[in-house]
Amino acid sequence: MPRTPSFRFVSDLPTDPALYVLYGGTGRSRHIAYVGVSGNLRRRIRQHFLKRQSSVVTGTSAASLNPDLVTRLEWWLRERFEDKDHLQAAELVAFDKLEPTLRSRGRITGEAETLAEDREFAEEVQAMLEGDPTGAVDIPTLSDALSRIERLERRVDQLEQRLEETQNDT
Repeated sequence: MPRTPSFRFVSDLPTDPALYVLYGGTGRSRHIAYVGVSGNLRRRIRQHFLKRQSSVVTGTSAASLNPDLVTRLEWWLRERFEDKDHLQAAELVAFDKLEPTLRSRGRITGEAETLAEDREFAEEVQAMLEGDPTGAVDIPTLSDALSRIERLERRVDQLEQRLEETQNDT
């Protein structure tokens, strides 16, 4: 999936169950802010960024995520994630492996906890996380938007100047 400088990316996200990671910061200060799972990635990301209705962004918990400071989204899709226990177990393994600042607060089934403790399953998920994600998108920050506005203003000024010069030549 191509990287995009706007929130148009949300409509291009898959509707499959996914494990996802939200990053904050840039460069050397980039960090994993949140790890979560969803039965429908597009709907969940829409809740976080557009509707701002997820519990992690509404401030209904002691710690919350400011979507305006999220700079990257990565996700993993696997056929096994169609099974809720496998998806939740993968999330538990990801918590341990990635050590996010925030974790989703969903209720974990006993089956998922048992599966996450299975050495073979945990190694499979860890290997998945060490590889490339299924998809990723860089999310524009306020600083990015201001830089784009500044560039656009310069271009408009240049175009207006050319138009004025053309009008003066006639």
